[in-house]
Amino acid sequence: MVFKSEKGITYSVIMYSLMIVLSIDIVFDLNVAAFPVQNAFIKKPVLVLFLLLIGSIFFRTKYVLKPESKTIVVVFGFYKKTININTINAMRFTKDFFASPALSSNKIEIEYSHSNLIRISPKEKQLFIEQVKKINPDIHIKQTKRKY
Repeated sequence: MVFKSEKGITYSVIMYSLMIVLSIDIVFDLNVAAFPVQNAFIKKPVLVLFLLLIGSIFFRTKYVLKPESKTIVVVFGFYKKTININTINAMRFTKDFFASPALSSNKIEIEYSHSNLIRISPKEKQLFIEQVKKINPDIHIKQTKRKY
């Protein structure tokens, strides 16, 4: 089951702005990206790679729940992380801007394998938690750390 990432307005504005600025700089060579090297043979390929990285993060971020293998695969651009659902201790709703494979500040924090944490932002958070708890009913749902 695939859960797409929720895209918050702040993250969307930042990502779209970066993609627009990079695209303008690549096409028109206006140096709006303030790239320190002006040699077009170096600058354009680097900007294209950066544009591909940002685009892949923005358009490919998802969370794949695999009940048959009891895993969650977190896809964040070219980054992939697999979490065994049986190692998940607890989950909680959280709201923060910390760096994580999420495109929204409304996240689910997952504690797994003793002291590891990951924050994700599936669009359908409640359904995601229900599906994960079907696989491992021992997961504790904690209260939110802060009041918002």
